[in-house]
Amino acid sequence: MSIQWTIVAGILYAEVAFVILLVLPWIRPTVWKKIFNSRLIKAVSDKSTIASYSTIFVLSLLFLDAARECAKYSHSTLLDNSVLKGAADVDTAIHMRLFRSQRNLYISGFALLLFLVINRIIGLLVRSAQLQASAEAAMKQAESATHTAKTLMNSEDGDNENVKKIEELEKELIKVKKDRDAMKDQAENLAKEYERVSDLVAKYEDGKVDKKND
Repeated sequence: MSIQWTIVAGILYAEVAFVILLVLPWIRPTVWKKIFNSRLIKAVSDKSTIASYSTIFVLSLLFLDAARECAKYSHSTLLDNSVLKGAADVDTAIHMRLFRSQRNLYISGFALLLFLVINRIIGLLVRSAQLQASAEAAMKQAESATHTAKTLMNSEDGDNENVKKIEELEKELIKVKKDRDAMKDQAENLAKEYERVSDLVAKYEDGKVDKKND
């Protein structure tokens, strides 16, 4: 394996390990949000945009080059050539090159796919953490409004000002509950999307293992 494909294979293995780490169920999205919002990660991410696009571009070129090599050494183009049918050593060499080109195609394809999947998973984790924080804030606000309303209702002073405050607090409580329900629905939809992406990654990893075994 040449140096460039050794590097691509190393990137692929690192991506697989990182994806497995991201989808571990006992690491909460809030933990990932703190990590992604740390100074070190922010300092790196601010300067990594060009590197990300460059990586996608290079992996795409390698994938297309591997696909071209597969087509070049396919049976339909070379192995059926009447001049080469009797040459066993040539046939073996062509099969070897075809195998290498297919291997490179799988490596570059999975590396490119996992690079995009990682970006998607990170976005889902950050969004999930934001929704959880918003839901917790809404719950605290609702509890505070309920406590204040009960305090006013239990007080002996029943003047119009307190009645108005109670009505305003009740309206605020209703609004907060609606916001909480909406954020809960968003969190559930986000969790479903996260599970879908995780299942997709697992299927592709299983497919990769099967292809290697073949």
